[in-house]
Amino acid sequence: MRDREAGLLINWVTAAEDPTELFEACLEQSHSLGKGGDYYTPSDLTHLFISLMEPADDEAVYDPVCGSGGFLLKAREYVAAQGGRPEELALYGQDASSTALLTAAMNFSVHDAGGNLAGPASTLADDRFSDLTFDVVVANPPFNQSGWDEHGILRDSPSWPYGPPPAGNANFAWAQHVVRKMSPTGRGALLLPTGAASTAKGAERQIRAALVNDDVLSAVVELPAGLIPHVRNPVSLWLFSKSKKPHRSWGQNNRAGQFLLIDARDSATNVKRGRRVVPQEARERITATFAAWRGVPDRAPYEDVPGWCRSLSRDEIAETDYDVLPSHHVAAAPAQTDLPDAPERVADLTDELLGLFATSRRLEDELRELLGEL
Repeated sequence: MRDREAGLLINWVTAAEDPTELFEACLEQSHSLGKGGDYYTPSDLTHLFISLMEPADDEAVYDPVCGSGGFLLKAREYVAAQGGRPEELALYGQDASSTALLTAAMNFSVHDAGGNLAGPASTLADDRFSDLTFDVVVANPPFNQSGWDEHGILRDSPSWPYGPPPAGNANFAWAQHVVRKMSPTGRGALLLPTGAASTAKGAERQIRAALVNDDVLSAVVELPAGLIPHVRNPVSLWLFSKSKKPHRSWGQNNRAGQFLLIDARDSATNVKRGRRVVPQEARERITATFAAWRGVPDRAPYEDVPGWCRSLSRDEIAETDYDVLPSHHVAAAPAQTDLPDAPERVADLTDELLGLFATSRRLEDELRELLGEL
């Protein structure tokens, strides 16, 4: 930029009433133009992630593909909105992109937030927080990443408790990393392409089965396509927990061996061509359903809702070859029809008609008597 252009830009930034809103707008604009798509997650999705995770101010939140730091800062915002002390929330992020880390550092700065940012280095190859686990782990990694094990040595590491991920797809490498980095009562949220929930490919299906059998998967929320520009795939949000028995960060319901599936494919609204969002009402319904299923106090009791949500046991999931795609399990409400009850309905109508005939005859007799007296 020329000096004069730089001076104008500095003046515009200085004049901004709210630098945080300006920075968010710049990120959104950059993302919509196809620049920075690898390190920016739209705000509606970051809000949904963090609302489901419910971080507390004495906890640590970690994002292994932190990008611009959106998840971490949204966690801080959530704690503040709950009346907590956001400055006490410990934030950790790593990314392979130097541009992403510089963007995250600027984002932290304009929000007056502190955090621990590491990299540039691929988390799967070089975990800079290898000796730490976290209360909350959130991630929106690159989908179907093919070059994650460039030298063919990572798959043989001890980092995969549920089995080596396929060399050509890192989806379940990220899933295992999220679970491995959770504390003994930690929870995690991971965005994956919807196909990961039902693929029958050997290694991916085996890892998915292991996640179910080890009871670390809590829920899968199926979302529509178009939420992330430049990603045409429909997406699914996977929620994990190291313990589904009652404790502070879980709820009062013991959900060991149970899994919640939510079909939210129809929840998005269009905001402009090629851009869709999950509106606040839909986000609140998703978070309320998950909270009710966990038994969070002051929530209505959980119930399966045809076409929206269903709770399944481990055996029920196993019977479907460990398919956890919600739309394959959450049947729509049956159409209203009288056909199945037709004989009973005909009998009721016949009885009603015979009763009306009897009433008609009685009224006719009474009317004749009255006419005869005139």
